[in-house]
Amino acid sequence: MNKILIENDIVVSAALSSKIKISFLEQSEDFSVNKLVVDILKDSKLEIVYHNESASKLDILIRVSEGVDAKITEIRTGNFMKIRYRYEIDTDGHLFVQKIHHMKGIRELDTIYLNGERAKIHYILKTIATKREKYDITVYHQSKYTESFVQTNGVNLEETLDFHVSGVVPAGRVGSIVDQKNRIVNFTEGNCSIHPNLFIDEYDLVANHSAWVGTFKEEELFYLQSRGLSEEMATCLLVKGFLLSDLELTNKQKEEFDNIINQYWR
Repeated sequence: MNKILIENDIVVSAALSSKIKISFLEQSEDFSVNKLVVDILKDSKLEIVYHNESASKLDILIRVSEGVDAKITEIRTGNFMKIRYRYEIDTDGHLFVQKIHHMKGIRELDTIYLNGERAKIHYILKTIATKREKYDITVYHQSKYTESFVQTNGVNLEETLDFHVSGVVPAGRVGSIVDQKNRIVNFTEGNCSIHPNLFIDEYDLVANHSAWVGTFKEEELFYLQSRGLSEEMATCLLVKGFLLSDLELTNKQKEEFDNIINQYWR
């Protein structure tokens, strides 16, 4: 698998085939934030691993060429981070992106442009929030028959977690699909929020969104405990089911995520 390793906002290694091209611009007097540009030219899979020891900022542009089917898995750990993404997907391009976050706070802005007909994004975010986290994700349907599927799932442990998810479909973008599924499991008294938005000026399309903030159902915990599990073990199983569902991970990636979850529930 193609892999990029980023530590403290610097690309320290990149093992890539000719199907993927990257460029990296370090901050200077003209650019105050490091910028990574990823061009996916042919069908491929890419893993990006991020870790930062101190607070940092990063700007990322990901472009998927015409007719390309791409999959990106991101694993992010470390200290507080501000990050901005811009995704551009061309005609008949399909991007499946799945993100696993375990940060000490994050502020993330994702802007997704479905630029050509039948361009599609399938976006999954899974996070264990131990500090303040806020995400803004906006999908712009720039052409006809475009599809966006956004799923955000978070477990909040200490402070607050906020998801702002928007789908924008101007008039004339017929045959499009806009789908949002957002859920936060909150283990604190902190205010968590989900803001699902649909800005649609076209009738000929399919649009759905859902938002849920709360805890696991008492009957779910009761059922597992009635089978001999402790409350902590029952909670652990529910958390793992919630966070691991719908992800397409290798055995190694699944083990890494499992180890992160086990830091809080065993």
